[in-house]
Amino acid sequence: MPAPRPSALALSQRYALGLVGARRGPIGEQLGRSTGGSLEFEDRRAWRVGDDVRRIDWRALGRTDQVLVRLYRDEIAPRVELVLDGSSSMATDPDKAQLAVDLAALLALAAQGAGLQAALLVASERPESIPIDRFLAHGIEFDARTSLSREVETLLRPGALRIAISDFFVRAELGARLRSLAARAGGLACVQVLSTFDSDPASGDALRLTDAETREGLDLVVDAAARKRYLQRLARLNRELADECSRLAATQLSLVAVGDLEAQCSARLVPTGVLVPR
Repeated sequence: MPAPRPSALALSQRYALGLVGARRGPIGEQLGRSTGGSLEFEDRRAWRVGDDVRRIDWRALGRTDQVLVRLYRDEIAPRVELVLDGSSSMATDPDKAQLAVDLAALLALAAQGAGLQAALLVASERPESIPIDRFLAHGIEFDARTSLSREVETLLRPGALRIAISDFFVRAELGARLRSLAARAGGLACVQVLSTFDSDPASGDALRLTDAETREGLDLVVDAAARKRYLQRLARLNRELADECSRLAATQLSLVAVGDLEAQCSARLVPTGVLVPR
């Protein structure tokens, strides 16, 4: 069971979470992209059956003879939800599992340092909300059979900023899973964590592969043709991930478990805006 390393915790003194905006609203802390129930006026649209009559803009009706309703800016609750993939595929390589827990710990502490409530949600068949202090001390076991299991959606709260940490090796439709995570969120970031083998397997090795989730085995020689096919599939997955994140206006980046987390911060997390230096 990998636990966050002290070096990862120390980085939280140098970085703050950079995904939250600087604007603040009259009720919540951060303003969202969707229209909802906050007090800040956003726009008007034509009245539709089912609309709350209390939102009718009577002044606009008097001026234009059009029945319009007022729309308001939805506000993000001061909460950051770290959705950590609890599947076995996250622990196929010790460095991959360590990077995942180190990253989750750093982001949780960076969120708390920004004055936000941080929640760690483990995506598995039996999803769990783990107290941050317990996670920092003991880490988690990556033993779920489904990557980024959608059962975690039962723990999500509307308006929260969500950061998904996963390899995104999802057997079902990836787009549907990401849209579910983005639904009613104040924002979404997808951080892909890969091992060096995940990102670039060496050819020439004879391997006994075991599916981390189904436990099915396969003997395989990673020749040039097999490596090429794998890299093509990985490229398709990453294009789908990038395209869906673009449609959802979500931040997306990929990390390979090589080097230390401090190097990942300066090379990837800061340039993409996930973290900002204090």
